[in-house]
Amino acid sequence: MPGLIYGLLVVLLGYAILWGVRAEPFLVLTFLAGFLLVGPLAAMGIYESSRLLEQGRSVSFMQTWRVWRENPIVIGLYIAFLSVVMIAWIRFTSLMLALFFDRLPAGLQTSWTSLFSTVEGLGFLGIFMASGALAALLVFMTGVVTLPMITDRRGEIIDGVVTSVRVVLQNPAAMAIWAGLLVVLTAFGFATLMLGLMVILPILGHATWHAYRELVHW
Repeated sequence: MPGLIYGLLVVLLGYAILWGVRAEPFLVLTFLAGFLLVGPLAAMGIYESSRLLEQGRSVSFMQTWRVWRENPIVIGLYIAFLSVVMIAWIRFTSLMLALFFDRLPAGLQTSWTSLFSTVEGLGFLGIFMASGALAALLVFMTGVVTLPMITDRRGEIIDGVVTSVRVVLQNPAAMAIWAGLLVVLTAFGFATLMLGLMVILPILGHATWHAYRELVHW
């Protein structure tokens, strides 16, 4: 039940973002990708659920909020890091829009058509996807086990980031498959009008916790 509640909160957040930028398709793409960058934060409550279940304890939604109360500074620093990455990428995307388009098409349908049927639009999509992949790679490499570590050990963000980079470098094939699964399952969640994320997020959250326990030995 706590997992489904967190999944529902993520779905509602996604709908709120789409509603806020519904008239600007370029912003829809940018904010959805930014949403993916900060999405792992929503899984912290699920990591706490996994930790409690591992200890044979009962789990309630309110219990999972303890992880936020006990680590406000560390979590805040990680949120700041993710925010810097997202803002920098959004600013870069805005710059690319200005370079590829003299003037943005007016209207939702016209904008989408220009995006997929013009040389400028296709060029922008290529840059958009390449830069987004680099931003996602940075977040993945520095955060694959960072939040589970913070949840488990109430440790420092630097320890989590360094350990995450080591995990990726020492297990490149497994981490590449894991990253691919994250992308495919999240894309499936979006394809179901985000409703699939309500189930996918808890599954990925619990899977991430067990991956962390297998990869990091104290």
